[in-house]
Amino acid sequence: MVKRALIASVLLLVIGWIGFRLWRGPDPETILANLERPDSPVLSPEEERGTFRVAPDFRVELVAAEPLVVDPVALDWDDEGRMYVVEMRGYMPDVDATGEDAPVGRVVVLEDTDGDGRMDESRVFLDGLVMPRAIAVLPQGVLIGEQPDLWLCRDEDRDFKCDEKIRLTSYAEGRSNPEHQENALLPGIDNWIYNSRSSRRFRFEGDELQVEPTLMRGQWGLAQDDEGRLFYNHNSGFLYADEIPGNYLTRQPGTATRTNKVGVNVPLSESELVHGVRVAPGLNRAYLTGTLRPDGRQNGPTGVSGLAIQRGHQYGPEFVGDAFVPESAGSTVSRFSIDRTSPELSSKHHLYDDDDWGKREFLASTDERFRPVDAHIGPDGAVYVVDMYRGIIQHAEYVSPHLRAYIRENGLEAPGETGRIWRIVRETLPITRTPPPLDTLDQQVAALSHANGWVRDHAQRRLIYADRPEAATRLRKLRTFDPIGRRHALWTLEGMGALDERTWRTGLADDDPEVRRTALRAGESIAIDPNVKGGALRPLLEDPDPAVRLQAIHSAGSLPQQARPLEWMLDIGRDGSPLTAQAVLSGLTGLELAALRTEATRADRGTVNDTTRAWLSDLAAITLRATDVDPQPERAPSDVLDIVDGVTSPDVKVALLDGLYRSQRSPGSRRIELSEAHPIFDEERERSDDVTQAARKIRTTFTWPGDPRPGGARALTADEDRRRTAGAQLFNDSCAACHGANGRGIEGQAPSLVGSTWVRDSDEWLVRIVLDGLTGPVEIEGKEWNLTMPGHADDGSHFGDEAVSGLLTYVRRAWGHGEDPIAPERVAAIRAERASRKLPWTVAELRELPVEHRLDRYVGIYEVPVVGTQLEIVRQDSVLAIGQPGTGKGQLDEAGGGLFLRDEVSILFESETDGTITGAQASYGGMAFPVSKTK
Repeated sequence: MVKRALIASVLLLVIGWIGFRLWRGPDPETILANLERPDSPVLSPEEERGTFRVAPDFRVELVAAEPLVVDPVALDWDDEGRMYVVEMRGYMPDVDATGEDAPVGRVVVLEDTDGDGRMDESRVFLDGLVMPRAIAVLPQGVLIGEQPDLWLCRDEDRDFKCDEKIRLTSYAEGRSNPEHQENALLPGIDNWIYNSRSSRRFRFEGDELQVEPTLMRGQWGLAQDDEGRLFYNHNSGFLYADEIPGNYLTRQPGTATRTNKVGVNVPLSESELVHGVRVAPGLNRAYLTGTLRPDGRQNGPTGVSGLAIQRGHQYGPEFVGDAFVPESAGSTVSRFSIDRTSPELSSKHHLYDDDDWGKREFLASTDERFRPVDAHIGPDGAVYVVDMYRGIIQHAEYVSPHLRAYIRENGLEAPGETGRIWRIVRETLPITRTPPPLDTLDQQVAALSHANGWVRDHAQRRLIYADRPEAATRLRKLRTFDPIGRRHALWTLEGMGALDERTWRTGLADDDPEVRRTALRAGESIAIDPNVKGGALRPLLEDPDPAVRLQAIHSAGSLPQQARPLEWMLDIGRDGSPLTAQAVLSGLTGLELAALRTEATRADRGTVNDTTRAWLSDLAAITLRATDVDPQPERAPSDVLDIVDGVTSPDVKVALLDGLYRSQRSPGSRRIELSEAHPIFDEERERSDDVTQAARKIRTTFTWPGDPRPGGARALTADEDRRRTAGAQLFNDSCAACHGANGRGIEGQAPSLVGSTWVRDSDEWLVRIVLDGLTGPVEIEGKEWNLTMPGHADDGSHFGDEAVSGLLTYVRRAWGHGEDPIAPERVAAIRAERASRKLPWTVAELRELPVEHRLDRYVGIYEVPVVGTQLEIVRQDSVLAIGQPGTGKGQLDEAGGGLFLRDEVSILFESETDGTITGAQASYGGMAFPVSKTK
């Protein structure tokens, strides 16, 4: 019987194989050899302006140029329209970034004294800065981000020089590429200040800066639309957005650590390409297939930077809400219109006819030195483009040998003292060069309804900072404003701490759905009876506008625990979209166990469909995380297991177990220690095979006193642990910017390392990737990444053998990994083997190497205690497969701790202290038996 079962299961095993999709495309060497590259001399501002090709009905105007401004990277305006510009003069003095830490950075104040739209006076506001990167001009003073500090600078005598420089907090800390540090300082409509490449947000309470955790967003630059949605990008992706306020997801431990959070970090420009007007041999990875088009132009984005959302009036209403996105490597600015008719956003990339190239971007230049690194909407409602204007834009940390040679061969190394700021104007509409005055209360209140978002924002900040009672009285008369003014009035009152219940209820009843949404968000801070508050927002859970309903769910989750309408929330989450279900889950903090018990019991009595399974799985996942992060006597992880074990429906039980499995593989998870063994792990119990397999999958993530197989790895030696500690710091300084501090990757930047075969499987692969880099396509967790990770072999000061050993030991022992460390001697040996390597590795090349693979110790022939029966286990790339010798093989799924699963078969391998596999305990259909390895 055992023999028949094993043979049957072996014959039924099917190889599940997903091949990499390799797009070969034109040969880059052929493209580069046939290009006729025009010279790239330093052009005067007027000569550069002549290289621009812009959309019909638009023109490009020069706002400022050297010597008034040099190496600009960011800017902001004061209320009178004076421009404060950050000059990163220390950036890339040469191709090796020699002397980059010199204190030569500045902030200058540019002023248009004759009102012709062009700056004609420049004053140094603050100098002696090292690589400054961000600025925001506020009523409290001028915020300036300079690694590693955030400064508040005050100009007491109004001579446009910083008189008092106060350190508020850290900023852009750690040794890292300047392209991957905190930047932006965007004052949001909700009165918080947001940053790009940052997991913090700030808020002034008077003159005190409050700091709060938030979601990590973007790479360089940040923008908001009229409702306060945040938009950002990564160097290889034009446009990402938060469809919902991301901080709702951080309030519940399970939703905070979800790998794929619905509605945030949403890519709006997938597969979109760059349409420039010049050949691009100077791209950092031009030698890689797919970087260049056959005609020599840039193909996909590689240098996307700070963006602007058009909230002004100068372009006309049809452009309001559009994104304008610079691509500094391609010398372009792209336009994307955004569809906001539903909570799920989408975008359209607008291209324009070009006589030479067919199609081009909204703005494109034939000048290789045009380096648009940031964009803003100005006091006049036009788009302003910050042009660093230089030959080198790629930072030295990632400069490829190809680009290094190209820069030097073509005279692009010396940065010079240049920099430009441009304004893109719609010629068919008037433009007002001077912003409206904001000196009096009347002017400030009236400005909340101005057609330009810049004016509205500045008026809101002025009103909040002044905090006058008579202002609050005026603002509470919501009907004296137009809809957009009512939204700003609500947020202004919220910022002043003066939003009262009556005004809030007026906003909730507004005819305009965006005002209702604003009232819901702004009113979360009102201190009134929680039950009264819950009753007031409950009707909006059934609002005709889907975005209002979604916001009402989020706002309900902000109520005190006893006032939340749990029954309503569960009804909505159970039958809702992923976005709605997540909104409910994020608001269950403190109620997770009650919600799970209610829903598991309900589902156990009814019919289970795919939507129900997904809901139960998500609910189980966030509940386990909550009870693990904040265990209490009345809500411990064992209580979650009790609920799961108590249901009778196999479908319900499997769905719940699947959620526990996913929870334990989310960022920050750890092995949970129970006080004693739980019955759910008793394999002697009679239950369906699906339940048995699902329980086995979570087994290695739980342990208890006396647990015979906790799934733990061997202890590190003292030297290994010392290197691991140093490696953790190196990871945070050099790797977390792309892979995330939690190792889960960052959309548009780099994939997850958690559970990655490239991390766990082979010393030879992992060391080579760190030293030489890896270029796509590579498939990680079902998603194809077509990016290039740079190597660090040439950075001996930071990535020597000892340091690489520590780094790789860290990643092999972080995030639930339990693989063996890599010794410095091993790193040195592999470094010597690939010493002549110049290019990053491809997946195919790594696969072809003869390596000592982590799974090879399991490979071999195993004797089954049935006469004449053998099993063969083979390795197929990074998975094991099982079958009879000479037959097809089916993939085994690794559950951890030496346990592998396949349909109804499980194999728990037994190893010696040196890791050698001698045999295994196999089970099928509730029957267990030993197998021994023969060869």
